[in-house]
Amino acid sequence: MMYRPYILAVVIILVASLFSPVFCQDVPPEKIVEGRGIWLDASSMPTDDDAMSAYIEALDKANFNVLMPEVIRRGFTTYPSKLDEQDPRFKGYDPLAAIIREAHKRGMEVHPWVWVFRQGYTNNEGPIFTAHPEWMAVNKWGEKLSANGGYWVCPSNESARDYLISLIKELVSNYDVDGLHLDYVRFENQFPTPYCYDQSCRNKFKAEHGIDPIEIDPLSEMQVTWHLWREDLINTFVKRVSKEVHALKPDIKISAAVASMPEQARSSMMQDWPHWVDNKWIDFLTPMSYSANNETFKKMIDLESEAVGDRTILMPGIGLHTHKTPDQTLEQIDYSRQAKMQGVTLFASVYLKEPWQDALATGPFSSKAEIPFRNPADRVAELLDAALKAVETNPKIASSYLKDAGSLLGYLAYQAADVGYVKPTRPPIFIPPVVLPMPEAVVHRTNTMPTIDGRLDETMWASAESIRILHTNMGESAPVVTDVKLAYDDTNIYIAYIAEEPKASEIKRTTDKRDGPTFYDDSAEIFLDPWNKRREYYQLAVNTIGTQFDAKVNNASVNLQWLSAGTVSEDGWIIEIAIPFSSLGVFTPQSGDTWNVNFARNRWVEAEVQYLAWSVPYGGFHRPERFAVITFK
Repeated sequence: MMYRPYILAVVIILVASLFSPVFCQDVPPEKIVEGRGIWLDASSMPTDDDAMSAYIEALDKANFNVLMPEVIRRGFTTYPSKLDEQDPRFKGYDPLAAIIREAHKRGMEVHPWVWVFRQGYTNNEGPIFTAHPEWMAVNKWGEKLSANGGYWVCPSNESARDYLISLIKELVSNYDVDGLHLDYVRFENQFPTPYCYDQSCRNKFKAEHGIDPIEIDPLSEMQVTWHLWREDLINTFVKRVSKEVHALKPDIKISAAVASMPEQARSSMMQDWPHWVDNKWIDFLTPMSYSANNETFKKMIDLESEAVGDRTILMPGIGLHTHKTPDQTLEQIDYSRQAKMQGVTLFASVYLKEPWQDALATGPFSSKAEIPFRNPADRVAELLDAALKAVETNPKIASSYLKDAGSLLGYLAYQAADVGYVKPTRPPIFIPPVVLPMPEAVVHRTNTMPTIDGRLDETMWASAESIRILHTNMGESAPVVTDVKLAYDDTNIYIAYIAEEPKASEIKRTTDKRDGPTFYDDSAEIFLDPWNKRREYYQLAVNTIGTQFDAKVNNASVNLQWLSAGTVSEDGWIIEIAIPFSSLGVFTPQSGDTWNVNFARNRWVEAEVQYLAWSVPYGGFHRPERFAVITFK
């Protein structure tokens, strides 16, 4: 009965929508219910009370309402702990107690940010691993330090799991926190090197399934079993955190920073966060949707929303570190609102410079907002009441309030539903019925250096080794012809793509800045492992206007010195490339030397993007174990 006036509001607004041309236009700048989170990185946190008060006051003036201070990281705590060593920078001070005191004074919530399975960093393994080196995860090659510069806890180690739970419970018990925010609650990225292959982990799996995981063929059905086994280690940990923390303090809200692409989160990090949502182990999520490219950001936001709908509250992470001006931050906040996100979370306080604070305080955060996950039924009532009051004077605002209320009602309905245990779906791993062999090619030396202009009119190209991309990335027949020519001299390896394209007038070529997402255009994409390690490699991509992207594994800050040019005709396109050996950090190959490589093509002219590859990876291109071999002659 209490919601009868609000049902009337919904009806009035829906009727108004039939007659008002402005009803469904852009979301208005003012929001009355919205999560406005920010990660407070330890490096930016003050070490005395006066500075801390000013620090929190500045965030309050920008109308943030959820603070996530980094309190367990790199194996240290930032606060005094009986279970772990305090970060030396904060010795003699308790920044968490000060943040809670100052934030609660101003009506802001505090959700401590906790690193879970990553507990060491580059040259410092940290106190946890110093005390317990046996807890450390290793990759398939027996290495401990990951390609991303981290040391990780093996999630299968029961003693390590118990310790991490105890550390979290100590934090929650000793401080008046409003929530708990989990980070690195996953495996290290499985590409290019898979984890976890320490002896204990291998022995446990073998005892259950009769095979050492190091012997599993990654393109066999047993790989799915191995994947689910590792996913379950993460899932059960999240479930345990939820159960034991809520037993201590039922009103605490548990959240997690998760990888933005749900399929990639599962396939490369064993992080099945939609499964956590389905089972109500998590109260809200902050997918890390960091991108300097607004189109990429929109794609991530849409995928996140599609994965969980209204079953949880999404406050996507926006990477201030990727933005050159506050304008782009405001644009991404605006799109998040249009996409019916219930808030945003900004990474991070160290990047929140004065121009950003001013832009937020005078723009999208110009007035305070209630937090959606705190007493959501009350928030729905407030939104419907505001919609009822606004419907006659401003249908546009009424529409915005109604949409927010609808999302929260969906969340409330799912939380109230008795869904039981929801099993995980099959992971996004394709097991082919037949595995195609990896091709081989010979690269011949040339005495003529071509002019890199995308024309291929030098005679050396006529005699260069030519290979053909025959398949898609999943092993189906390629729908168009793509030939790749190869040659080398003392200085460079030369690569030319000759791509047939029946829809040449529709070729996509929008990326025009170095290291932009050229692979989202019609483009050539090249993977080079000159060391034959099958775990370390260069990725180079170039579109038909010659815009370059390069990275070493997943480090896009690498900028190689190489030449590229493209031309487009009515029949297709050509891309010509010269890559100096010195830029790759290798010597000129000798006759008989081999490299592991793959040559790929991204075709965007069709409604559904087509990915073509010389050596079929059966998934994404970043599969160095499926790189083919070229031999220099």
